[in-house]
Formats: sequence, structure tokens, C-alpha cells
Amino acid sequence: MSEEFDKLDREVMEGARSPIAGVDSALAAGAAFRSRPRIKRHVSRELPAYLIVQSTWFMAFGLQMVLFPYLITIKLGLDGTELGIANMALAAPSVVFLLIGGVVAERADGKRMLMLLHGLAAFPAIMLALAVHESWLAYSLMVGYGISMGTLGAFMMPARDSILNEVVDRRARTGSNVTLQRGVAFATLAQFAAQVMGIVLGGYADKATKMPPFLGGFTIGPVSSEHLLYFQGFIVACGAFAALWLARGRQVTTGRSGLGAAFGDMSDGFRTVTGNKQLLAMTLSMFGVGIFVIGSFLVVLPMINREVFGLGPDGIRDMYVTFWFGAFVSSAILSTVGNLKRPGRLLLTSQFLGSMVILVMLWEGIKDYHEIFLGIVFIWGLAGGVSIAMSRSIVQAAAPKDQLARVLSIYQLGFMAGAPIGAFIMGFAVDNFGPHKIAFVPALGMAIIVIWMVLGSPIWNMKSDEV
Repeated sequence: MSEEFDKLDREVMEGARSPIAGVDSALAAGAAFRSRPRIKRHVSRELPAYLIVQSTWFMAFGLQMVLFPYLITIKLGLDGTELGIANMALAAPSVVFLLIGGVVAERADGKRMLMLLHGLAAFPAIMLALAVHESWLAYSLMVGYGISMGTLGAFMMPARDSILNEVVDRRARTGSNVTLQRGVAFATLAQFAAQVMGIVLGGYADKATKMPPFLGGFTIGPVSSEHLLYFQGFIVACGAFAALWLARGRQVTTGRSGLGAAFGDMSDGFRTVTGNKQLLAMTLSMFGVGIFVIGSFLVVLPMINREVFGLGPDGIRDMYVTFWFGAFVSSAILSTVGNLKRPGRLLLTSQFLGSMVILVMLWEGIKDYHEIFLGIVFIWGLAGGVSIAMSRSIVQAAAPKDQLARVLSIYQLGFMAGAPIGAFIMGFAVDNFGPHKIAFVPALGMAIIVIWMVLGSPIWNMKSDEV
């Protein structure tokens, strides 16, 4: 069915260019009328299939968020510097390959690309599972895992994000009222829900958890970390099957060929971003988010979990579930809202509030109040959910459709280039100054970025019809 829809789409486009366009268009219209119910059924399946693909990746990612720092800080007993370097290995390949991934995503068959990447992403997790089972887990393997998953993610992000635009567009042509902003909100909602599920599962690694009395007081776990790693590999591979229900998507041709084609396409993408004040501002702000927010998220929080509260994988699970549940709640609310007239103001307000709430972690007495700490993390998650959904909507709406994957890869590059820098800085700082004092750095950094975005960029005053 996917191939039939693609073929009909191409026939209609070719008919418009034919010397006898009237005859061809009539034939194509007749075919469209006969096939419309079947095509509409297929298109109606595309968005759920896309959300399943999204969910399988991020459920595996949620497991990784717990298991990766757990294996390094608890299983191997290493410190913040080593965790920061390992997170650099996880994030740095995106800096190298993300732009190439954007060009490839535009030229390749998006459906087959998602299937291939999901299949390949299962192997690094299986490798770690075998290492845990055979007792030859080592720091070098963790770094190798990070490089492998970071490389696959660099090709995955632009491919998956650009396909959403096509799915929503095809759905709109069948009469659906799903807008791009709502499509992004649905995708973000699926991402956060799946991440929370993965994080919850990861928290049972090698440790039993007793439910509170109001939930029955029963005990879950422990679940072997190797079994969780095997499950991570299995669930991400399931995304390859879900992608079967997607259409092939548009494959952009730029007229270039040979080795220089990719560099020429990337140059066009950079010119598009630098020539659009909204896209440039969003990309630069994401660089700051990568340094100050993601660096704290990947390094400072796991070290607070161990050094301040003395917890293991269950503590990592609790704080990450709390964060992503907050993001889920705000995304669920946004998914019920129509197009916002001032999306930039909501974006910047959420980023500022999220940065200010981190300052509570400066209080050393927080070590006696884990619930207050989780409350801070929840508010941070609420702000993060709004920030992620709004920034995606703004960039996808502002980007030219024939350069969408390239623009998204450059936007993501700003984010991913900051992440390894932030991970390294935060890892070094938390070992030397402690997790409490270092909380001031991300709060101040994000406050400066938000003030610049308000005063020096068009994001604060832009309207939804301007993107």
C-alpha cells in the first residue's frame, strides 16, 4: 500500500509536467478517486506507525539513560570525570556525522533508512549484555558503546524528524485537521512516555524495589542488568518492523553528484540557517542548552544521586522518571492546544523558569529532603517538555521543505555540539567543587541565553504565522 500511495503521488506530479497534462491529470485524478479509500486508510496508519517507531527508539533510550551511568558509576565504580568523558563519547559523534546524516536523510529512502538504523542499534546493547554476563565489562567497552550509539543517533535524528513533516502533510491532504504543531506535540508526547517506561524498567537493574503501601507494598525486581540490556536491543529493533507501515517519503535531488555533492548540500543548509534570523537564533540557543542543561542532566544529576543521596539505579530511575513525567505532562497539555500565536514567548519563559529552579540545588541541606529534590526535577521537566516541543515546532515550520532534513541536522548540531562540551566541563567541575556549588553554572548560563534571545533575536516577538 505504501508503494501504491508513492506511485500515485509521483504520477500526479509528473502529470503536471507532461505536454498533455490535461489527459494525464484526468487519468491521475480517476486513479486517485478509485484508490482514495485505500490510500486514506494507509495514510491514517502512518502517524500511529511513526509514533511507534519514535516510542521504540526512546524506550531503548530511556533504558540507556539509567543503565549507562549505572554501569559506569556503580558497576565500575568510576567518578564524574570518567562519566563525563564517556558521555562525550556518546554525544561527540553527532558533531562529526549529524550534518552528513541530514544530507543522507534527504537523499535516501527514509523508510528503509529507519529500518536499517533501528536494526543496527540493537547490537551495541547486546554487546554490553554479553560483557556483563561474561564479567568482562570495562570502561573501554562503555566508551565504544557510546561512540556506536552516538554515530547511529546522528543519522537517526534528521531522518526521523524530517519524516514527521511528510506524514503530517500527507495526512492533511486526506482532510485531517492534524497540524504540524500538533504532530510535533504527539511525537514529543510519545517520546516522553516511552522514555519514562524505559527509565522505570532500568531502575530495577540488579536491585529490588518495594512499592509504597498505597500501591500495594509489593516488591519488583531485581532484574539482571544484562537482561535489561538484551531487552533494550530487542525493543529498538522492533522499530524496524513498525517502519514498514510508513511511506517511502520524498527523496530530494539537488542536481549535484560526486564527492562534493554532500558538502555543497551542507553549504546550502548553512546558508539557509544563517540567512534566517529565527533558525539562526534557535540553533545558537540550542548550543547553550547543550552545554548548560544537557551537561548537568548527564553528569551532575547522577553524581548528586550517588554523592548526596547515596542511591544506586533506583535513584537514577526516580529522578529521570520524575523529569520525563514532568515533560510528558506539559507535552500532553500542549497536544490539546491549537496553534499558539506567540510560541517564542512560551519557549523562552519555560527555559528561564527551568534554569531558575536549578538554583535550589545550591542548598546543601537538600540532602535530607529527597522529595524536594524530586520536586525541583519535576518542575525542570515541565519546562523541558515545553521547550523541546516549542523549539521543534518553530524550526520545522520555519525551515524550507526541500532542505528540512539539512536544517534539522544543523539545528540538532547546535544542541549536540554543546552536549559533549557541557558533559566534560560538568564532570570536571563536580569532582572539584561538588554537586551543590556547580548548580549555579547552568542556571546563570541559561539565564544569559534567555535574556539574549529576548533582546537580540526575533523569537520573543514572532507570531505563529511568521514561521
